[in-house]
Amino acid sequence: MAKISVAKIVDGLGGKPNIVNATHCATRLRVTLKDKTKVDKEEIKALDGVLGLVEGATQTQIVIGPEVSSVYREFIELTGVSEEAPADENLDEEKVLKDDLKNSKGSIMTKFFDTVAQIFNPIVPSLAGCGFLSALVMIFMACGASMKDPTFANFVTIAMAVFTFLPFLLASSTAKVFKMNQYVALTICAAMMAPAWSTMIANGQSTSSILGIPFKVINYGGSVLPIVFAIILASYVEKYSDKFIKGPLKIILVPAITILVSTVVTLWTIGPASYWIGEQIAAGVNWLFANGGPIAGLVYGGIYSMMVILGIHHGMVPVLTQMISNQGFNLVSPTSGSANIGQAGAAFGIWFKSKDKKQKANAFSACIAACTGITEPVLYGVTVPSGKPFFFGCIGGAVGGGVAGLLGLKAYAMGGPSFLSFGMFMGGSNAFMNMGLVMVCFCVAFVVAAALTIVCWKPAK
Repeated sequence: MAKISVAKIVDGLGGKPNIVNATHCATRLRVTLKDKTKVDKEEIKALDGVLGLVEGATQTQIVIGPEVSSVYREFIELTGVSEEAPADENLDEEKVLKDDLKNSKGSIMTKFFDTVAQIFNPIVPSLAGCGFLSALVMIFMACGASMKDPTFANFVTIAMAVFTFLPFLLASSTAKVFKMNQYVALTICAAMMAPAWSTMIANGQSTSSILGIPFKVINYGGSVLPIVFAIILASYVEKYSDKFIKGPLKIILVPAITILVSTVVTLWTIGPASYWIGEQIAAGVNWLFANGGPIAGLVYGGIYSMMVILGIHHGMVPVLTQMISNQGFNLVSPTSGSANIGQAGAAFGIWFKSKDKKQKANAFSACIAACTGITEPVLYGVTVPSGKPFFFGCIGGAVGGGVAGLLGLKAYAMGGPSFLSFGMFMGGSNAFMNMGLVMVCFCVAFVVAAALTIVCWKPAK
């Protein structure tokens, strides 16, 4: 792949003065700008190594692929900005964010999914890392490992850490997105996860009260929605407390009021309600796949790549996380994995049939990336620009997903479903059988998409 000109990316974004801050995920350079109208979209898209450009509610996202981390480092060096610090010290970053949201042409749903992505993207490496370790646990258990072995038992403890203390990661990430003190947010999370609640539950106590108002005692370890909503509430309590409290006691009273009010209100209402909602959503998705069988897998496998393009696939992360936390598995990942591998198959078909050297090179590298669970390069850089191959990839994903739904295949850990992450599909009474059948579904998706592309697609002359 040709070296990406970071200087030209900066120019296409309107120059250094237009850049507020920057971060990146697995495949995208994510930049917050003062004025989005200064972006030269066509100039950026035309650059070698750039696979696409996506405008979110608050960020301009440049799709680069796995090389994004090195591009990001050069970008930071060239612009002088960082993930946290704005380029202009006199810039009111909060005002820019508000104006950006106000002027965004995106729908409410677009903004919602963009916010979900901003909350969950930073913790994905932790989820994926512990997901991989959890997959290794499944492999070791299938090979006869026992919890009586202290080494293995401690390994299990480490692998499950992120799911046990997930609310702390979510508290920090949500606080960052909603511009509140992260340490105050972590304190609220600690109050919600205090050992006293678990002790009450262990002793058979299901309810308690504050000021005579009863509430349901819940173990929030591994939960998703309660802590997110709690911190969103806390961000507003902190903001308004800071606005109205004056004088030297502000440094004490603002965090004290934020912690007390947010925690109590969450324990009374938000926590139990959102915990119930999370359980119902997870149960609903699980029911759909358990009872919809091949139809559910067929539909989801067919539309998942479109969800990735629209960015709404991020909305499934809390659902899958909740399902893993509640029941130890989900029925969705084998289907979404089939969709990913379907696009890889379409890219393989393009590589096989294309006569253009650059297109063949891009298709081959994107195919490999998609087989490892990273689909943005193949979508934005290969299959979507090629037209029909994208839909052939969707058909492959639908067929593979339909087979996965028919067989009721499961994933037992979080992670990007792919050939590389086979361990996340090992679990249950026959771990190797489940994993093997998932790999078969992936192969089916790949072959169907590749065959359709080779037979039905004609490269542009």
